[in-house]
Amino acid sequence: MKKLLILLPLLFIVGCTNKMESEKYTYLAYKKELQNKEVFDENDDADFSSYFNIERENNEIVNYSIIIESPQINMYNVKALLIHDYASDTVYPSVGIFDDPVNLLEGSSDKIILEGNIQTTDDISNINFKLYLEYQDEDGLSNKIYYKLSRG
Repeated sequence: MKKLLILLPLLFIVGCTNKMESEKYTYLAYKKELQNKEVFDENDDADFSSYFNIERENNEIVNYSIIIESPQINMYNVKALLIHDYASDTVYPSVGIFDDPVNLLEGSSDKIILEGNIQTTDDISNINFKLYLEYQDEDGLSNKIYYKLSRG
């Protein structure tokens, strides 16, 4: 019985560690794919609305965010990642990679908000942002979208 009590927590820890490692590698694969992407989809063809915002909070912090909402189609198991090209060790905002994917349904008020910040006193006007969005449609087909975001 004592062996079982020691073994169960150990198995739980190992299982959680394996899941975290898997999520980390998945995240890094999405990040690398997006960083290397050079051809992007047109925002005008999107089946949803998106609003990108970037603003300086103070002399040392720049906040950025994107809101994805108002889908014109049902989007299931949505995964998204928003990155920038400013040298930083911070984790980029994501959904559906470290956590469960979400659904955006046509006619709903559901939305995805990806928020992050950059700690810098540098001029940020030349920072580029990229968005990766993956979802399944009504037919179960996987769709991948890559956007280069403009400020506004």
